[in-house]
Amino acid sequence: MTDLTILIAVIALALWPIVFLISRILHERNKRAKPSGDTASAETEEVTEEMTTSALIMSILQQLGCQPEVNEENHISFKYQGDDFLVAAEDGLRLIIVWNPWWASISIDNQALPYLKEIINAVDMNSLVTTVYALDEDEKTFGIHSKCHMLFAPEEEEPEKSFTDLLDSFFTTHNTIKENLKQLGNGMPDMEKKERVRIKGFAAYKDNSTELKGE
Repeated sequence: MTDLTILIAVIALALWPIVFLISRILHERNKRAKPSGDTASAETEEVTEEMTTSALIMSILQQLGCQPEVNEENHISFKYQGDDFLVAAEDGLRLIIVWNPWWASISIDNQALPYLKEIINAVDMNSLVTTVYALDEDEKTFGIHSKCHMLFAPEEEEPEKSFTDLLDSFFTTHNTIKENLKQLGNGMPDMEKKERVRIKGFAAYKDNSTELKGE
């Protein structure tokens, strides 16, 4: 039995180089047989995988015509469908944070404010996008901001679609909050622009916010 085992092992070792050579030949033959379109697609995927997270996001935004810029805090800033967005991305990590600052605001004297807070808290329970409100004491208003954490990897099949779907989800959250506020009998006015001083941070986007009012 031992001799038979040794014989089988010797035969296997003798055949292994031949099997390996045949597999390599078949692999090269299949590679050459692929259409040029598939080769170009594979090369594009390789280039995409070699890009840093920040570079890939910048590339996607440029393709969307968003004209992205890198601000003083090393965040990517851009406009999408008229709203301001910021992306915090670390090239060594695949986790990105997307902010949609000052997409709305509401006066601290507005009677709808307590209802709006409850609506935001309820929507946050079932939404990928989280919405927060922060008091601006100088302007006597609450700024409404939304954010989302996302694992963003260049090796995804469709990174462009994943990123645009994420951006679109912010507007779904906007509409959900606004519709709930309307159902409580509070109207939504048109965009109201105010003259404000631009400073660093989220406050720089205050003049782009939509003011929410109750009827």
